[in-house]
Amino acid sequence: MPVPYWEIICICWAVFWSYWTIRELRWHRSKRKVALTFTVFNSGLLYLGFIMVLLGRSVPSWLGLLLLPQAIPIQILGTVFAIAGVGFAIWSRQSLSSNWSRNVAILENQQFIHSGPYTIVRHPIYTGILLALLGSTLVSSTLGNLLGFIFAMISLWQKARTEEKLLITEFGQQYADYQRDVRFLIPLIY
Repeated sequence: MPVPYWEIICICWAVFWSYWTIRELRWHRSKRKVALTFTVFNSGLLYLGFIMVLLGRSVPSWLGLLLLPQAIPIQILGTVFAIAGVGFAIWSRQSLSSNWSRNVAILENQQFIHSGPYTIVRHPIYTGILLALLGSTLVSSTLGNLLGFIFAMISLWQKARTEEKLLITEFGQQYADYQRDVRFLIPLIY
């Protein structure tokens, strides 16, 4: 019986979205936030990327072109990336607790979190999401999946850069020191 790699990927994303939905029920007031146009455009790009990746091989015509062979090592690597990425994103979200906001914002009474996964990278939620999306893309391996991954990567990179501007304004030298000591999105590299 073949291993259902794509089904495992789907379970990972179901766990991710369920956790995010439950945790989002707590709402906190924003002290400072970015323009609504940025939020709408950036979220649209992110969700388009998610949809394109999570469609798997169900994409139409030329977007369904396979880019990688459906070899078992690639399927296993992609599945491991998805599991690790979702786990890392959930751990990161849990570490933020009430300091998390769906939109780019500084919340009232926000604390500077630099423990747990935040000692590994400055934006570990995005790192986890991107790792899980990369894993999902490897398992399906279509051109549409790759384009979706690129859209999500651009969106999360822009969101992280915008967050950094607010964080440096809010926490000043403390955040500048953190930027110097901890990588942006990829441990030990970037």
